[in-house]
Amino acid sequence: MKALLRDEIEVNKFAQEIKLQPFKVKQIFFEIFKNQNIEIDQMTTLSKDLREELKTKFDPLSIKMKDMVEDWQTTKFAFETHDWKIIESVIIYHRQKEQHVKDNKAKLNRITLCISSQVWCPMWCSFCVTGKLWFTRNLTRDEIISQILYANNYIKNKFGKKEDWTLFGVRNVVFMWMWEPLANYDNVKKSIEIMLAQDRLSLGRRHITISTVWVVKWIQRMIDDELTVKLAISLHAPNQKLREEIIPVAKWTELGDLMKVIKDYIKATDNRIFYEYIMIKDLTDKPELAMELSKLVKWQLSHINLIPYNENPAMKYFHESPEWNIRKFKEILEKEWVTVTIRDSMWREAKGACGQLGWEKVSSDNE
Repeated sequence: MKALLRDEIEVNKFAQEIKLQPFKVKQIFFEIFKNQNIEIDQMTTLSKDLREELKTKFDPLSIKMKDMVEDWQTTKFAFETHDWKIIESVIIYHRQKEQHVKDNKAKLNRITLCISSQVWCPMWCSFCVTGKLWFTRNLTRDEIISQILYANNYIKNKFGKKEDWTLFGVRNVVFMWMWEPLANYDNVKKSIEIMLAQDRLSLGRRHITISTVWVVKWIQRMIDDELTVKLAISLHAPNQKLREEIIPVAKWTELGDLMKVIKDYIKATDNRIFYEYIMIKDLTDKPELAMELSKLVKWQLSHINLIPYNENPAMKYFHESPEWNIRKFKEILEKEWVTVTIRDSMWREAKGACGQLGWEKVSSDNE
């Protein structure tokens, strides 16, 4: 098995063996992280002889792309790991709303990548397709970073350069797909260190978001480690009973304990907390739940995202809340001085919307 070209120890060992100058080692990492190249033959700042030697000893990525589904707002990738497991990532293209020219790169505002941190999901949320697939293992730091490197290379080939001649690439990274990132804390933390490093991916702390369901002790660990990236809480219900009904693992953590550690996180980081709230017809969209939710987060540095439920054939018992119901829910929150947004119902065509990853596998298993 070849070593990873991003493994500094192995690359430096190789450099010593062939007496490669230190600036050449820096060029290798520059090609991967800054020039967004994932094929060694693409790394043209390196000599042909060096490229040939690197190909015999190294692989740039630790995952392989197996499938892709795309529409003009998203690109969803299915990657295969070294042990033949499948993980998924989704690129989201944020475009100027007044523009409808699908192939014009100038209309892009920013690009977000939602990445996986586990092979399938251990949370078993009752409304989520991904939760129907058996959790297998945590992803390594390199498998996490490989998703970003592949996405950056794909974006570069799709859009080229901006008007200022810098490359288009991932601006925001969200740990939210396959999932629970805080249950894979050490590898997630190590990958974030690479994202933040100026000579690597050079992302800002406020451009990285960890989305989590419930893991109180690891939120405390974020505080202790000063891991001050953005935090999104998949709340989905404003009381303990309903949370346990739709998120079974909520039985392991009292809602009061979760809210206490969130309060500590806000105090320690001065970061706004984002609460994700799924709008399921006749379950989570009732007006009295809006009042409960407002009392839970009122006067907190927070923002509520109301997410219309993404229906699909693999989940027969849950339905999207009607638009008028969602707007009424939003109005109740706003009257209580809670900041709230209704999330756009985007990315469904590519099965890349919230709760849809793994749709193809669950759908085929149910046939």
